[in-house]
Amino acid sequence: MKVYEGANIRNVAVVGHGHAGKTSLVSAMLYTSGASPRLGRVDDGSATTDWDDEEIARKMSISAGLAYVEWGKTKINIVDTPGFNMFVHEAKMVLPVIDAAIVVVDGVAGVEVVTQRVWNYCEEFKTPRLIVVSRMDRDRADAERVLESLTTAFGRAVIPLELPIGKEKNFTGVVDLVQMKAYTYDLGGNGKGKETEIPANLKDQAQEAHEKLVELIAEGDDKLMEEFFEKGTIPVEDLIPALHNAIREDKIFPVIFGSGLGNVGADRVMDFIVDYTPAPSEHGEAAASGNGEPPKRHETDSEPVSLYVFKTISDAFAGRISYFKVFSGVLKNDATVQNFTRGSAEKLAHISIMQGKTAVPVTELHAGDIGAVSKLKDTLTGDTLGDKSAPIQYPKVNLPEPAITFAIEPKSRADEDKLGPGIHKLMEEDAMLRFFRDPQTKEFLIAGTGQQHIEVVVSKMKKRYHTEVILKAPKVPYRETIRGKADVQGRHKKQTGGHGQYGDCKIKMEPLPRGGEFEFVNDIFGGAIPKNYIPAIEKRN
Repeated sequence: MKVYEGANIRNVAVVGHGHAGKTSLVSAMLYTSGASPRLGRVDDGSATTDWDDEEIARKMSISAGLAYVEWGKTKINIVDTPGFNMFVHEAKMVLPVIDAAIVVVDGVAGVEVVTQRVWNYCEEFKTPRLIVVSRMDRDRADAERVLESLTTAFGRAVIPLELPIGKEKNFTGVVDLVQMKAYTYDLGGNGKGKETEIPANLKDQAQEAHEKLVELIAEGDDKLMEEFFEKGTIPVEDLIPALHNAIREDKIFPVIFGSGLGNVGADRVMDFIVDYTPAPSEHGEAAASGNGEPPKRHETDSEPVSLYVFKTISDAFAGRISYFKVFSGVLKNDATVQNFTRGSAEKLAHISIMQGKTAVPVTELHAGDIGAVSKLKDTLTGDTLGDKSAPIQYPKVNLPEPAITFAIEPKSRADEDKLGPGIHKLMEEDAMLRFFRDPQTKEFLIAGTGQQHIEVVVSKMKKRYHTEVILKAPKVPYRETIRGKADVQGRHKKQTGGHGQYGDCKIKMEPLPRGGEFEFVNDIFGGAIPKNYIPAIEKRN
């Protein structure tokens, strides 16, 4: 595998709502670039990035999958993320390590719930975005309706870079509004468009859309604005770098069209990534902390090596596989680095890059690249590793608390010993999974983002670790309290000769305000109170 430097690397995450066509788009990119010999499909379980047994059985992405393509002189690292609400936290976990997000929107449904959610994640991490309207060959797919949905949700900075040629089953290509060229495709073909003239029925619409695009790009640049007023347009050689800068600075969110299953427009997506999304070397200082003054790191080869682990996979044969990004320096094979999060040394033997579940060995990785390594002793997701002489700590991603909890118990005595180790291995690869024991009810509890999330965990335990469990509703540790007032009296009389025995006790009870302290007061009823008597008062939370 060829080694690439930061200027020739692009890291992108494919995000969006479930069933919007994300995995199909990634499969089309892999096939069109020659990285895969066939066009993978989710329905038959052949998609490169949906390789887990649960993903194949359920026909949906459950965790982030990695792949890469070589397009021209550039290597594109692709992270395919889940789009279902219970697993969308995987998308947030990868945003610190990517350079741009490909937001995939369904050509029929438009903006959906998770589309808005991942958009907010991108806003939080200030991630540049490209919008791909996929599945344009579906019945009732409508470009105008989807564009209206996008501008309503995300503002006027959303603007088309392409116009679709044809509708629904007649969708055959796109018009490039930057270079004013048309590209046509064969549905289910090799994914490489043929350059043609813009269709006559689209020329006026394309010219109008081109002028709107040029005007929006020129708005943020005084020099371009002057050129726009003088010439009425901006030459392509100036327009491309200006659009690149506008996208990098989140001033423009361009829209292009395609179809993953039909393999239409995959080459245009990769061209766009190479031409318009920022390279790792274009970033400013990486957010980090250290001892005393926060250290400053740039994604360059000249600085001390540092890397951030953004995902962990538990494999039955390879053990723990750690996915990481090299933020600075050059990482050599068999290098020994310090885990600054846990204070231990780690040897990175046999570093590789991932193509789905296949590890491709490499000799070194430069700043900005994404790789993987197996069998690290102590390293987990969110850890920072690097040169021992240059300590640094990259921040972890903050995730919400789990939404649902079940009581869990082994189905048989044979499963009892395997329950704990199996769940802890799954917790290493799933940041939203929790496993703990309730100190009051003495039950073991498992918590996650929803019922389907927990069902996936239970199924993985059965298939991977041969452990069967039973899920139950957790017991509720109910507590009693006083709700009303009570005033009672009790007497004790017993004559056994002499003075005998006599006792009189009165008890008054009433509730204090909720959240207040308890107050116990000893008092004496009847008879004279001694002069030196002081009521004993005890307070506690």
